[in-house]
Amino acid sequence: MTAGTPRSFEGDDEFLAAACAAASRSSGADALETLGWWDLLPELDDPDARAAVFAVFRAQGRSLTGSIALGALMAHPYPVPGDRQPGSVAAAVTRRSLRRGTVVLVVGDVPSELLLVDRPGVGASLVPVADVDLLRVEIPGRLALHEVVVDLDAAPISVPEVDAAPARRRSHALGRMAMSLEMLGAAEATLALAVEHVQAREQFGKPIGSFQAIRHLLAWARTDCAAVEAVARHAVALDRVAPTGFDEILKALAGRNARRACERTLQSFGGVGFTAEHDHHHFHSRVLALDSLLGTSSELTRELGARLRTSGSDPAIAAGVLVPVDAR
Repeated sequence: MTAGTPRSFEGDDEFLAAACAAASRSSGADALETLGWWDLLPELDDPDARAAVFAVFRAQGRSLTGSIALGALMAHPYPVPGDRQPGSVAAAVTRRSLRRGTVVLVVGDVPSELLLVDRPGVGASLVPVADVDLLRVEIPGRLALHEVVVDLDAAPISVPEVDAAPARRRSHALGRMAMSLEMLGAAEATLALAVEHVQAREQFGKPIGSFQAIRHLLAWARTDCAAVEAVARHAVALDRVAPTGFDEILKALAGRNARRACERTLQSFGGVGFTAEHDHHHFHSRVLALDSLLGTSSELTRELGARLRTSGSDPAIAAGVLVPVDAR
């Protein structure tokens, strides 16, 4: 038994609707080609192109599909030498492990030629994919995830630190926005599944969706998603002019709220929601995996709080002043 992927969502804009349609027909490189995503990527300074680029990630979360989009987006700010074909270079994501130190991961599809590994304080290395070992990380969520085994000390520096530092800040901001939207999409999908379930499942001769406790759970889950969507639209609309740390605010909120929405919707399914055959755990696991990268919600919240106490400024207030009225 499987719940299946929710097929419709109300209120989608045209970019998101197109991305969802492409993801439902194909995934990976085919979906990106269908959407003309590679042509849009160099146009990130255009608001419409930027909205279309990020719509892909929300669609991937909803459909449990994947692609090279995250790695390509995060590699885009770096001055990579040579004329490269789309999908030939992707940035890896590093995370700190208390037990193992720095772990290098490829999230999504593996690039065809080069892996960009950023090394804060040193620069960035372009490592041929053929020269690294890729260990598949088996987790639920239908998310392609590989651990990269590479000797970084032996890898030449392809982008010096003077160029890598500003590119790194931009790359992390883009990555956090993309992951936040993918977590939002996954949380929205669990909500759509839950709504379908409570409308069909009956107890005492009526749909369980008519029970107040269930309605409260799903209303709060919808509120969790709506809050992330509002801040995400804010972040995408502002992009480069966003206050420092606004991408961290979005990622912290998305990680917390998406997890919370998944936990709330799970309760509406009863025992069936805990089974491996049900799709809920795949959406939930994707949220947990993405929350662990580029700062977890708890880590970012703690860091933002410390920064707020030190600086006395709130990036959210500045963003509220900067964002155009028609983008709210």
